[in-house]
Parts: sequence; C-alpha cells; structure tokens
Amino acid sequence: MRKRSFVFILAFVLIASVGAHGQKKPAPAPQLDPVVAKIIELGRTDNKVMLWNDYASNRFGGRESGTNAYNDAVEWAAWQFKQWGLEVEIDEAGQVPVGFNRGPWFSKMIAPAEKALWFGTPSFTAGTKGVQRGGVVLLKADPFSIPGRNATPENVEKKRVAAEAAVAEIKANPAAFKGMWVLIAGENTGFARDGRRNTPDYADARLIPPVTAALLEAGALGTIQSAKTDPFQMLDGFAESWDKLPELPDIKLAEPQYKEIKELAEKGQKVELEFDIRNWFKMGPVKFHSVAATLRGTEFPAEHIVLGGHFDCFSAATGGVDDGSGFAPGMEALRLIAASGAKPKRSITMILFAAEEIGLVGSQTWLKHHPELQPNIHMMINRDGSPSAITGASVPEVWYPAFQKITAPLVNLNPTWPFKLERAVPRAHATSSGGTDSSSFEMLGIPTLNFRTQTTYNYRHAWHTLADLYSELAPFTEHQKHSALATAVVAYGAANLDKPLPRKGVFLEDGLYADIAIGPAEAINHVMVALDYVNAPLATANFIRIVEGKNAGPRGPGGRPAGGMGMPPGMQPAGPGIGKIEVKGGLIKGVIVSDAQKAAAVDKLPLKPNPALKHGAAGVLGLTGPNAFYLTLQKNLGLDKTGTAIGKTIAGLDLLTKIKKGDEIRSIRITRVGKAAQEFKTDDESFQKLLGAK
Repeated sequence: MRKRSFVFILAFVLIASVGAHGQKKPAPAPQLDPVVAKIIELGRTDNKVMLWNDYASNRFGGRESGTNAYNDAVEWAAWQFKQWGLEVEIDEAGQVPVGFNRGPWFSKMIAPAEKALWFGTPSFTAGTKGVQRGGVVLLKADPFSIPGRNATPENVEKKRVAAEAAVAEIKANPAAFKGMWVLIAGENTGFARDGRRNTPDYADARLIPPVTAALLEAGALGTIQSAKTDPFQMLDGFAESWDKLPELPDIKLAEPQYKEIKELAEKGQKVELEFDIRNWFKMGPVKFHSVAATLRGTEFPAEHIVLGGHFDCFSAATGGVDDGSGFAPGMEALRLIAASGAKPKRSITMILFAAEEIGLVGSQTWLKHHPELQPNIHMMINRDGSPSAITGASVPEVWYPAFQKITAPLVNLNPTWPFKLERAVPRAHATSSGGTDSSSFEMLGIPTLNFRTQTTYNYRHAWHTLADLYSELAPFTEHQKHSALATAVVAYGAANLDKPLPRKGVFLEDGLYADIAIGPAEAINHVMVALDYVNAPLATANFIRIVEGKNAGPRGPGGRPAGGMGMPPGMQPAGPGIGKIEVKGGLIKGVIVSDAQKAAAVDKLPLKPNPALKHGAAGVLGLTGPNAFYLTLQKNLGLDKTGTAIGKTIAGLDLLTKIKKGDEIRSIRITRVGKAAQEFKTDDESFQKLLGAK
C-alpha cells in the first residue's frame, strides 16, 4: 500500500569554513574610468534617446516591412549612424511580393445620428474606393467565430460547413448585400479576415476567401467585425501578388459601437455609415533591410558586443513602444559611447533588425550573412518590450566577477533605480525562433544578456495595437534615458575587458538538470546539478517525480515543466518557500512535504552504486533512500556503499556554505535540454518499468 504521508528530506553534507585570516585595511575605491565618466556625463546632460524614437515614429510612421515608411526610416538610420562616425552596413533581409502603404482613415455614422467611429484595418488589406456610404446588413452564417489558427480538424470542418452556409446565404439574396456594410460575427484578433501571409495553420486562409468572393460579387462595400478596445489589436494580412490584391475592406470596429449598430440593424432601424480608408498597394517585390552600425575595436576588432532591437512594427500604429522603446536606447547607447571618445578593445555593433514581426527575418538573415562573426560575438543585448528602466541583471557565475567591475558605476548612479547584480546558474538556450531577435543568436549558442527592468506601463495596451505610439512612451522619458545610459556603460565595459566573456557556462549542454534554490527572499542561492539519468535512471526518475509529481505536465521553454515545484530562477515569491532548512549532526537537511510528493511516494526504492559517478569530490547529489537526498561538499567515499550518486553540481557549489539554519528551500526546478533528456519519462508506467528492471 502506498504511503499517504512522509517527510521528504534533502540532506547536504556540510563542511567547516576555513580558518580566519588577519584583518586587512579596505582597499581604496577604484577610480572611475574616464571614458565611463564621460559616458555618464553625456547620458545625464545630453541624452537624445527620445529624439531617435521621435524621428522613427513621427517623421516616418508605421515602419512595417514592405512599406515606404520602413524603407525611408532605414535610409535615415544609416545616415544618422554615419553622422556619429560609425561604420554602417545595410543588410538585405528579404522582400514581400507586394508593398503596402497607409494614408489616413476616417469614418462616421450618418444615420440615425451622426457620430465618429473608432476602427482600424489590418495591414495588407483593402481600402475603400474613396469616401463610401452605405447601409448595414447582418451576415447570419458564422464561420468567423471558429478558431482559425492552429485549428483542430473538428474546428476546420465546422468552419468549412459555416463558410459554405455563408456563401449560400449571400448567393440566395445578393441584392441584400449590394452597397452595404456587412456586419460579421466573431471577434477581432488583429489578423486579417482572409488569413495572414497564406499561413497554412490558419483555416481562415483556406475557408474564408470564398465568403469574401461572394460578398464582392454581390457588391458589398466591406465587412465590419467587433474589436475589444483595450487592447485594440491590429496586425496584418497578406497580398500574394499584384494581380491578386485584397479588394474587400476588412474593418475592425470598437466593440461598444459595433454592438450599438448591430442592435439598431436587428430592430430594423435604418443605419448608414461612411468610411474613407486609404490603404494603398505598391507593385513588388519590395525589399527590406536591417541596419548595422559598428564602433570598431582597437585591439580585437573581429570580436563583438552586439546590441539589437527590431526596427519594424505593424503599420496601424507607429511602433513608438514596440520596439521604439527598445531600438532607441540601443542607438543612443552607441552614440554615447562614440561621443565619449571611447576606443574600446572590441567592436560594439548596434543592429536595427528588419522584419522581426514576421518571423525574426532580419536577425536570422544577418547571422547567415556573417558566419565569420558568430563565434566572435561575446554577448548580445536585445531590448524588446515595455518602456522601462534598467535596474539590474542576472548573469551566469562565469560572468559574475567581470560584471561586478562592469556594473559598479551603475550601482548608485540613479537613486530611483539602483542597479542590482545577481549571480545565476546556466540556462537552456533557445532551440527554435521565439518571440524576439535574441533567440536567433541563442540558437547558435551566442550568449545573450537580459536586464532586469522596472516600469508601471501596461505593455499589452500597445503591443500590436492601435495604441503603439510615441505618446505612450513620453511619460516614461526618464526610464528611457536611464536605460540608454545603463546599456552604454555595460556595452563599453564588456567590450573593454582584458579577457573576453567566456561562453562555456552560460548555456546548458544537452542533459537533465536540477536547479535548487535555497535562502531568504533577498538572497536566494541557486545550485545547478547535472543529473545522471543514463547510469542511475531509477534513482534519478524518483528524484524528478518528487520534484514534479508522478505525471509531469507539458514541457515549456528549455524542456521545463509547465507546472512543477517552485518558480523560475529569480522569480521566487517573497512569501514562504516549499520547505525549511535544518542543521543537525554536520548535515544541512531540507524538509519538504507536498501533495505531489505524497502521490509520488514509494514504499521501497532499490538502490545500488552508480558505476559512472562516485562520491570522490564535492558537489555530488545522491540519495540513501526513497526520499533522502544530499549534496556533498567534500570527498566522502563511504557514501558509495550506502547511497546512489545521481548528479554533480556544475554551478553554485560555493554558495552552499552560505546556507544557514532556518533558510527556506524556495524551489527545485527540473530543466531538460536536448532530445534524449526530453524523452526521459517519469510517469507511472515508465517508473514502474524502471522499478521492475531495478
């Protein structure tokens, strides 16, 4: 019978601290590098970060790939970088088959009362033929509410049936739709009615166009769909070729106004609307480019610190936040460094990436065009998110000593945002393109740095919406200035190190890992252990089941479970953790009890020595029973007879000496990297097979 309650013990072998040393006088504070001092002076008194955003957002407008606004902004950015004395490269990233540009858009209700309407249209969708007025009609058949993206086979079939019903409804009475604005069901997702970029996983791209064609044939003026207003999402559609341009306007109307118009139409009351939408197309193909600017290093010019931010946005707005709040601080950081007269040992490159919004095209293409640089990029800093102030960073322990020196000038630079540097364990790198350009670099093993930031801004309000404007950023001017300055200090410091930042120890190699976090909320110590699931599969599986539960859920980024015990590194809550530390008999014991552990408990766990891993060194993780685990901090070969070694510490070993009685176990988090680790199963069926094999 399975035990219903027990104590899960995580035991650590404690070694005594080394003998005391004589007292020494504190060393004098190091003098600030004159170049860093100049960067700080310029960043405080002549910070132009908001000017670059103003130019990009307000002088050129919505910089979508394939638009005149984007290409004009690229020309300006290249010119601006050259004014600062930098080397400039315009890198062809790709092309769209048809270009797209926006003019103004206007609308109002004419009857039963005159009022302005709030609406938008996805890019690469049709405009009106000048000012067009018409009544309103409801399309009763509804293929628009059924999910189109990543739709299940069942939903695709439902959508097909509904689309056929819509076509039949239109053809049964085409006169009802002639010269009318057609209210359709469903809710705006930001994407075009007829699909996005002909992507196969959008059922809309295959099933909705026949509905559109039927409405065009009947003489409809356009479709109107309801849209939530915060966030008021507005993304894109697709134009396949010049002879297959979208023709039927695709209007997303603010939900309160949509409901009002729908209710009036359902009551039979006359409703008349007027729209003037100046969406224009351009014969293609239209190319788009990334812009790279480099301050060349003096001693190691082939080695690089790379700054990045994407330059494109969706054209319904102007990209003031996404990613004006990111690329502008990067531009200003490089300007501050150049203006200071800096002669860094390594090159510093700032890249304005093209076409991030349609699949990280610019960053991936730039890397493909520069294979010789890939092994020589020591760090990539990407900024893509809220208008925020940099307040710190978590860096791998192999970088920690260097970053203490690099970031020292930032610690008390701004009392509003003091800089806090934290030491982190290695992490899984991206294995596929993610939501921002840094993943393109991580996929190639290039180290990336993520700053910690602070803001009160609600990013979803602007992210891919009509509100992505410079005016959203203006209240956060000081945040932007501080971030540009902090980025400049870090980039210059990393580029000017005597030795380059190491790569080994930043990302995890293929394998299974346990990140054990212990300590008070303000000083959590992370220990990363590589688990030996090959030579000790049963014991390792038992440990993972205790951590994740007997049937771990879906895997997230880096092979982490979607659920599991604890929180990601650096994200632990300030409240109680998942267990307490006790110090007794020369051991540090961690006591943890949870429902997941009770469910995963076993009466007996057959143990035998691990043939590939002994207790001959510090940092070995092992177990002596079903629920008794320990970490050695010194050689202890006696444990080979009583325990099974299941892992070895690869980061944070020295931090165990800081653990004190009463400290909390904050989390134990399993990370899987690589196919073999992903396929190591610990569910009931797999675990029973391991038990049977012993």
